[in-house]
Amino acid sequence: MLVTLLRSGLGPKEILFYGIIMLFALTLSFSFHEFMHAFVADRLGDPTPRNMGRLTLNPLAHLDVVGTILLLTAGFGWGKPVMYNPSRLNKFRSSRLMNIMVHLAGVTGNFILALLSGIISTVITCLMAGRVDPESNAYIAISAIALAFSYTMDFSLMLLAFNLLPIPPLDGFHVLEELLPYRLKMTEGYRKFEMFAPYGILVLFVLSYATGISILSEAIKWIRMPFAIVINMVCGLIEQLFT
Repeated sequence: MLVTLLRSGLGPKEILFYGIIMLFALTLSFSFHEFMHAFVADRLGDPTPRNMGRLTLNPLAHLDVVGTILLLTAGFGWGKPVMYNPSRLNKFRSSRLMNIMVHLAGVTGNFILALLSGIISTVITCLMAGRVDPESNAYIAISAIALAFSYTMDFSLMLLAFNLLPIPPLDGFHVLEELLPYRLKMTEGYRKFEMFAPYGILVLFVLSYATGISILSEAIKWIRMPFAIVINMVCGLIEQLFT
């Protein structure tokens, strides 16, 4: 994303402007995703995330260096994983259910954040229409806020879709893992799969770069689509209310 911005032909001021907006959207999306993992694990009885300082929206506690660099350059990435102890989850009888809840907490948080961001951006845009002089400084400032939340919606949906990919160590894989037989997960072959499968993401990225066919982007686009449709429907209803 950063590479695309630098190649856009925009001037230094425009690059700085969009860079700040992207940084806001990126840090908020990642922070909320990881915070939700920590929050749900904590609510289900495990204080490990709280003790490790992860029960916070402070982006410095959640950003992963490699994941952030990949997001800025390749358009996909991840945050620092939230560590929790499954054996300390005690809210419900089913440990499998509680583990699935923890794993799905991040993408659920991203959907909530994307929905709220879309609503905020839509409401601001509707309130400005015909009420604020497009040439005024107030219009520019308010438009920047609306754009920042619009970017947050897009980033959150991207992060949601990427994390639902069934590839270790992403959330989508861990949800499927909870449904697998215990004996299978204890085999040597399965442990080797977990160890080496994450490199598949890098392989797909290299293949996409070499062939010009972005396999990851296509997968993320299709996973993202139903969530985006729901948000667009809600924002469309809000626009109709204002008109």
